[in-house]
Amino acid sequence: MRDRKIFGGMAVVIAAGFCASAGAAVIAYDNFDYPDGSLVPNGGWANHSGNAGDMLVSGGQVLVQHGTPSEDANLGFASVAGKIYYGINFSVDDLGVAWSGTDSEYFAHFRTGFNFSARLDVVEALGGGDFSVGIASDDSTADAIWGTDLSYGVTYRAVVEYDQDTNQARLWIDAMFSTDTSIFGDDQPDPGDSVDSFALRQSDSSMNELVRVDGLVIGTSFEDVVNPVPVPAGALVLGLGGLVGLRRRR
Repeated sequence: MRDRKIFGGMAVVIAAGFCASAGAAVIAYDNFDYPDGSLVPNGGWANHSGNAGDMLVSGGQVLVQHGTPSEDANLGFASVAGKIYYGINFSVDDLGVAWSGTDSEYFAHFRTGFNFSARLDVVEALGGGDFSVGIASDDSTADAIWGTDLSYGVTYRAVVEYDQDTNQARLWIDAMFSTDTSIFGDDQPDPGDSVDSFALRQSDSSMNELVRVDGLVIGTSFEDVVNPVPVPAGALVLGLGGLVGLRRRR
């Protein structure tokens, strides 16, 4: 299984200063290196729906569970104009059967209040694989579905763009460049929402799938979020009393 997480511990705090000095427009990020247990209130995460305390962190990942857990949590940030992006690493645990749920299974999205935009869905595979993913601009079910089936237990990086002016979302999977293959959600009535937070959602699912999420980055360009925020080599010894190692698990 692939894992692209490449930063850890307190080094992420130092990375923020380097990103700012380099002119990068990273708005927020989180690698979820918290003690196992409730995600909220670590890192500024807040509950906005469901049973407080049952969105969990385990092994440096958020467990977005569908079934009994019901908490939905969000990370707030200062609004920006125009296009905004989020990138996450995600995997879906092996269900033993191909995913075939028909209910709304979006698990990540932008939000302002209870208006949700750029929803990322787990959906039924198109070609006999385990599952696929879809994107919805401003609806609760996917407007468009990724054309290649995905596999349980494999970590993928999703990059999602939301154009707040045109009210349209766009999705890439494991892309390197913005010109790589992508799909668009519906072009909804203009303008869209002026979003001010990113959210993870747990629901009562027909399949009760478990999605593992880490490496969250929110920014104003594709390049800001296509990879988890790296820690520059010079940052590893600053203010930490020694070397903090980078991690790249495979």
